[in-house]
Amino acid sequence: MKEHTINVNGVALVYEECGELNERTVILLHGFCGSSYYWHKVCPLLSDQYRVIMPQLRGHGSSSAPDSIYSMEAMADDIYGLIETLSLDQVVMFGHSLGGYVALAFAEQYKDKLLGLGLIHSTALPDTEEIKQKRRQDMMDISVNGIQSYIKRLVPKLFTESKQGEWQGEMYDLIRVGCKTNQEGAIRTLQGMTERPDRSHVLAEATYPILLVAGAEDEVICPLETFSINEEDTPNSTFSYPHILENTFEDVSHMSLVEVPNQLSRVIANYLKSLYEKVELRD
Repeated sequence: MKEHTINVNGVALVYEECGELNERTVILLHGFCGSSYYWHKVCPLLSDQYRVIMPQLRGHGSSSAPDSIYSMEAMADDIYGLIETLSLDQVVMFGHSLGGYVALAFAEQYKDKLLGLGLIHSTALPDTEEIKQKRRQDMMDISVNGIQSYIKRLVPKLFTESKQGEWQGEMYDLIRVGCKTNQEGAIRTLQGMTERPDRSHVLAEATYPILLVAGAEDEVICPLETFSINEEDTPNSTFSYPHILENTFEDVSHMSLVEVPNQLSRVIANYLKSLYEKVELRD
C-alpha cells in the first residue's frame, strides 16, 4: 500500500489505499495515536470489491499537525476535503474509537456524502466528567513526559490484561506507530475529544443502516457505551431503531481490527453487501 499526500485545510493529509478504482468507496478512520496502519489487516480483505481509503488524521502518522485544537468537526472537514479532492460522490465510512467520533461529526455535517456508517469500538455519547478529567491528566502527562512514554503506557490498555503476552508482537507494532504521533497533535486531539458533543441524534435520525461493533472485553469503550443512545438527545428514543445493527465480539477488547481482523472484515463485508444491494434496488 502506497502513501499519498494531499493538502486540505492547511493540512498535509496522508492516506493509503487499496482495491479497485470503482464507485464503491470505503473510508476507514483510525483511533487515537494510531494511523492507517491500524487497518492494514482489514484493508486487503475488502479490496477485492471496494476501493478502500485509509487517511491519517491530522497530527497522526505522517500527516502534518496544524496549531489549533483538533475538534472532531475540523477533522471531519479534512476528510470532506479528501473526498472532494478525489472527486468521490458518496462513501461508506467506518471509524475506530476516535475515528468513530470523527465519522459521526462527518455524518452530521455532510450527510449527503454518506451511504452508510459504522462505529468500531466507539460511541456517540460525549465524555463523562471522569473521562474529561482523565484526558486533562493525559495532556499534562504528554506535555511533561513526552509522547513515547505515554504511548508505551497507552497501548497495553487497548488489550485485555490477561492476554497482553499473547499480543506482545502486535503491541510492539502499535507502540512504534503511536510514537510517530505528533506530541502537540496528540494534546490537541485530546482537547477536541473532551469538547465533543453528544451525537446520539446522528444515529437515531440516520436514513441509512448503521453498523455498531463492540468488544465484550473492551475496557476503553464498553459495549453499553457503543450501543447506547442518549434519551434526552433523541426524543423518539423510546422506539427501537431497526436501521442500527449491533455486533459484539466475544473475548475481544478494543482492537478487533488487530485481534480478529478476519471476523471484523466479514462483518463489515456483509454490511456493505447488504447496503449496496439496497442502494441498487432503490436506483
